[in-house]
Amino acid sequence: MRISRQSIGRRRRLVNNISNVLSRGRRDGSLIRYAGRLLLIVTASVFILSLNILIRSNNDHQKNGQQRQLRSTTTTGPSVRSGTTGGVTKPTHAPLLPVEPKQFNPEEFRRKNIRLPPSGTSIILFYNLFIPYESEGAKHAIGVITEQLGQVASSLQKMEQDKSKASAALFYNLIGNEAAFPQKNMKALCSKLHPRLSCEQIGYYETASESVTLQDIYDFCQNDAAADARITYIHSKGSYHQTEINTNWRRALTDAVVHPDCLFPPDDQCNTCGAQFYTRFSTMYPGNMWTAKCSYVRKLLPPLEGGEYDRKKKESVTKFLIYRLWGQLKSTLLEDRVDYFGLGRYRLEHWIGSHPSIKPCELHNVSVSFERMITSNMTADDYAWGMGPRRAEVVDEFPDARERIENNEDAQFREYFFLPGNLLKWFTLYGSEGVPSQSSWAFKFFPAGDKWKELVRVHGVNAIEEMAMQSSYGFQSSYATNNDGKGGFQIEHEDEKYFSDSISPLVVFYHISIPPNDKKLSALHALKSQLDVLSKGQYDIISRSYHRQRHVILYYTIAGNSTKIGFFTKICQDPSNHLTCRKLGELPSAEANSGESLRNLHKFCLAKPSQSVTYISNTLPGTYGVNKTESFSMQKIRAHTTAVTSKMCLKKRDTCNVCGSEFYPLPFNHFIGNTFTASCDYVKDLLPPEKFENAMNDAAGDTLVSQLRRAVTTELFPFTPQNLGLDQYSVEHWIGSHPDFEPCDVAPVRHSWFPLFTGGSYLPNDFTSSRSYDFMWARAPRRSSAPVGQLSRKTETMATETDNIVFREYYYLAGNLFRWFKLYNKAPPQNSWVWQWYPSGNEWMQGAKKHGSDVVTKLSKPFWDEGVPF
Repeated sequence: MRISRQSIGRRRRLVNNISNVLSRGRRDGSLIRYAGRLLLIVTASVFILSLNILIRSNNDHQKNGQQRQLRSTTTTGPSVRSGTTGGVTKPTHAPLLPVEPKQFNPEEFRRKNIRLPPSGTSIILFYNLFIPYESEGAKHAIGVITEQLGQVASSLQKMEQDKSKASAALFYNLIGNEAAFPQKNMKALCSKLHPRLSCEQIGYYETASESVTLQDIYDFCQNDAAADARITYIHSKGSYHQTEINTNWRRALTDAVVHPDCLFPPDDQCNTCGAQFYTRFSTMYPGNMWTAKCSYVRKLLPPLEGGEYDRKKKESVTKFLIYRLWGQLKSTLLEDRVDYFGLGRYRLEHWIGSHPSIKPCELHNVSVSFERMITSNMTADDYAWGMGPRRAEVVDEFPDARERIENNEDAQFREYFFLPGNLLKWFTLYGSEGVPSQSSWAFKFFPAGDKWKELVRVHGVNAIEEMAMQSSYGFQSSYATNNDGKGGFQIEHEDEKYFSDSISPLVVFYHISIPPNDKKLSALHALKSQLDVLSKGQYDIISRSYHRQRHVILYYTIAGNSTKIGFFTKICQDPSNHLTCRKLGELPSAEANSGESLRNLHKFCLAKPSQSVTYISNTLPGTYGVNKTESFSMQKIRAHTTAVTSKMCLKKRDTCNVCGSEFYPLPFNHFIGNTFTASCDYVKDLLPPEKFENAMNDAAGDTLVSQLRRAVTTELFPFTPQNLGLDQYSVEHWIGSHPDFEPCDVAPVRHSWFPLFTGGSYLPNDFTSSRSYDFMWARAPRRSSAPVGQLSRKTETMATETDNIVFREYYYLAGNLFRWFKLYNKAPPQNSWVWQWYPSGNEWMQGAKKHGSDVVTKLSKPFWDEGVPF
């Protein structure tokens, strides 16, 4: 029976108080004072519990339909968290969701056959304008439109001072309140501002992003007749967010892109032009107004929302975040913000500079900083046309970041905001077309350019991957080869007789690792100890001895040097051991392909869904980033092996489908040692292990992007390849990955009666002194949230009492539900342990019923904060 976490929490709180009193009593040396305090604590605890029951009873009679208000801390309710927190914590409630505005559907976009302006047209502009529905907002937006078109007209008038009859053709999309400014008003305004300023509406959208107008530019430039044309893009910046910064910024950008030096750059040297060209975030013009040649625009990906550009842009960021997690690339110069990486609405600002063939120029003098551009008015003295890039530093860099990497060649080589990030984007977006030429300005401008230039010359589009593989940081697949899951493992015909017996055999899949170094002897000792357990039989808690009740079928895979395990064959061939051993394969490296045994285990369960199956290894999983390891701790390995092959784990139960030594839900569902016995009826529904690895890699990428967008928190644990289940670490996540997972465990629960002195409410199990185990079966989870020492009580208490964390914390239901829907497209059943164990489980359960796979977004979105000031 699963122990109530609410009861555990109350008991812990009482125990903590008693512990404090005891310690003070000892210090005071007064038995009478100690007894009095003890009595006071007990009396107070009884009173608090009684008051709690009374309050909850009263709350139950409140009127139905009373609206719950969002609170950072709330009153006692049905969702309780304890574990390592050492007490009952306050639950949180799902926030009230605002009515969401209509979202743009890319299918609403209609491609237009925009006529080419007459030959000799001075300026061809595409204008993306937004008008709010509120009267004051609409009035302000019309003022913005009038001012920007006035800037265009002023540019025409300046050109007419040098030549006669300058003209402009402006094509615009209107988004929002069309009634506030119909086409006739626009045409009248344009004619009033300049007789040869022609304005034509090409589309209307109730809601849309800049992508509709950028897509129109892209389509326009596909016309061969427009290949040599220069197109100017402007938008009504500040018509939605009315700030002085946006006003100054819009005026500066508009003046720059309609300036003659941008429209007709000297000697036609550049193919893009704007106020200021940056290379730090990306190759871009901040504010996203520019003039560009159609011959360049044609090389870009189509920018329409939800299309190939969006998908590949996110893919490039995901690749970097994974490389950074493994340590191959760094991001030292800037903090993690979506605008720096070009995600969400900021992706369109990165579009025009996304191809390596860009030849940029800019209008503002190098002395004009970004801050000055957005806080003051530009004058003629601020203009000094020149080829870019010529700005080495931009806003928001960490003050000491450049100093830290200035004399560190390796840091410069791996810095995302230098050349690696641009190469990664170019390769991902454009494939072989994204490989810059050997004469590219990029290799001259960025630090470590020569080193990357050589890598690109030799490896082309694979230069980043080659750098990663050459790095000292190791990541690898858990599988020798990825296949479709067909073929390979088969049950021997002569073994079928064991499955027809009244007592089913103990089927064990065994991954054996024999390293070549000084750990070989420890590995062999662990192997012998496990074989000893298997040959003795199944452990019985009553007699504390082994009994042979089941024949053992042992399917094993050897990774590493197998020349020293002759004893293995002797034990298998001894009929008194009741062992049937089947070798499934040998792998050359002891470090790689640990998932091969799981792959075969899964195939067995597909063939024998009515059986149970056991997985063991002579290697204990290590902890990522921690050098100290007990990989071949014989005593612990023996204890875990005894646990999963014991009668208690082998007994079929409706309330448990996976049994192990010790189960912990954090940082992910896992059993200590990654050894388990599972029902094949459960295992058969898991993803095939090799497909699971790929799916976990994809899920990890999405999660890292969500963290970048500050949609998820990691207050309990940091993201590591192990915690996310990347690559070889996916094998530790596999068995507990399904929403139908019902764990149980058998290792004893050792309580700490003095948690303030011992650092937690539980003590670790110590299996080093005995081979007689005090196992006790129970449904899990029933002990601390994470293995002892991995999560502090203070941290988890803080997390469970804060809505902003509870509804975004990856290691709670936000991350679990995301993975369950991503991997299996379902949530746990309503009677699952997860709804009672995790904070705000009831709110999450109701949300999953209502929103399905969108539940995480729906419940966590009110707490998102992308951290972008503009």
